[in-house]
Amino acid sequence: MTPRPIKLSKAVRSRLDAMNASKVVVAEVVTVTRDNSATFAHLGISFANGSVTTSDPAIPPRAAGRWSARNLDGWEDKRRDLAKETREISHFAPSWRGSGSHLSSRTIEAFPVDYHPARMHSVSAKVLEPLRDGALVRIRIDQPLDRSDPEFDRDLQFNLRLLKELVGSASIFDADLSDEDYAAIQRVDWELLPPGKRDEVLARMFTSKTSDPERMRVASERLEALTKLGPSELILGKGRFSNYFGGRFGSDLVALENLEYGNALYLFEEDWEKLSQLSRSELIRRRDPTVTRVPHVTGWQSLVCKMLRATPRT
Repeated sequence: MTPRPIKLSKAVRSRLDAMNASKVVVAEVVTVTRDNSATFAHLGISFANGSVTTSDPAIPPRAAGRWSARNLDGWEDKRRDLAKETREISHFAPSWRGSGSHLSSRTIEAFPVDYHPARMHSVSAKVLEPLRDGALVRIRIDQPLDRSDPEFDRDLQFNLRLLKELVGSASIFDADLSDEDYAAIQRVDWELLPPGKRDEVLARMFTSKTSDPERMRVASERLEALTKLGPSELILGKGRFSNYFGGRFGSDLVALENLEYGNALYLFEEDWEKLSQLSRSELIRRRDPTVTRVPHVTGWQSLVCKMLRATPRT
């Protein structure tokens, strides 16, 4: 039977084209905090006594979702893209006027079925860098994939779907990367949302029922203040930069908050995606004229409003 064709996304193809590695792994680097640690509990990740801990590598539980169950049990794929085939099915039926049973067979027309065995992939988690009230954690499907393998595309697609189910996102890395290499990677994902999605931004930032009410209050007040300034889009950071949120005013002007720092807003006039990867101390040392730090003192909202009015928007 001809295997079902596999179509990887353009983003995945581009990532592979940019890599020289002969073997790759599917992994993700995430920020685990007190607020979101419960969402990673199924991977043996927990938050206690102010720090994040991880457990030994393990096969994800079946209850984690569809792909986790398939990883454990395998699955059948009914090929509705192919023509039906003639198939004989048999079963035992009760015999007439007597005890016992007899074998009964009949012919049917049915779609072919692909049978996929269990993968039994294990997933590991490793703390790369402690953070205040959290940690930077590498989560990885431990089985590397050889790009010369004829089944590479199919195996890669499965691993991407499995990790995305477990973590919410999945990326491709060189299989030979060390934990130090993962920690050194500065990867920022940004999601741009319409100004009316303020409540959705807050909901994504505080996914756990145990979220700190004070942090939620501060974030809500600051996001409301930014919304009143009329942004063209709201910004929500993901992954390592999940503490970032803010507003975009035109194509280049961006105001970003970070609850991890908590004491200032940063206004970027250009290259905000690049500059926002720098630490607070690095931003202060650079004294970049295109970056303005606005402390959260009385009247900070009015100051930001004046700066936005004075800065051309494109």
